[in-house]
Amino acid sequence: MHWIKPEVAGGLGEGADYDVAREPQLLGDLYFEFADWLGDDIVSTSGFWLVTDRLADALQCAGLTGWRWGPVHVSMSEELVLRKPDLELPHWYRLLPSGTEGDDIVLLRRVHLCVSERALQVLRSFSIDHARVRDVSEIPPPIL
Repeated sequence: MHWIKPEVAGGLGEGADYDVAREPQLLGDLYFEFADWLGDDIVSTSGFWLVTDRLADALQCAGLTGWRWGPVHVSMSEELVLRKPDLELPHWYRLLPSGTEGDDIVLLRRVHLCVSERALQVLRSFSIDHARVRDVSEIPPPIL
């Protein structure tokens, strides 16, 4: 298994009902505001992952297990609009890891997105230039 840390391209947007003190922390849909985007097909923030529609299609066509997609409401920060006025974002989906041991996509300790070799091959056929990929053994131990 591999641990993937995608580019952090923004944060929770206006409308997100998020509270770190409750479970689940996010109620309802995910609202994501891009602060920048370097072109990768997978991005993240605060334990949430987004994939472009073309990557979501590829994950599904490859028959990868341990995930599903959900809706996400995407916006761009005012600063991003000013810096990159011609930027057109692709359509995004929320990647919801749901796998257990033996699946292609697994979430470890709630925040570490881990993928099988098969899933990594699919990801690498897309742009993941700004993601860090490590062996799952490199996940730091939990803070006590």
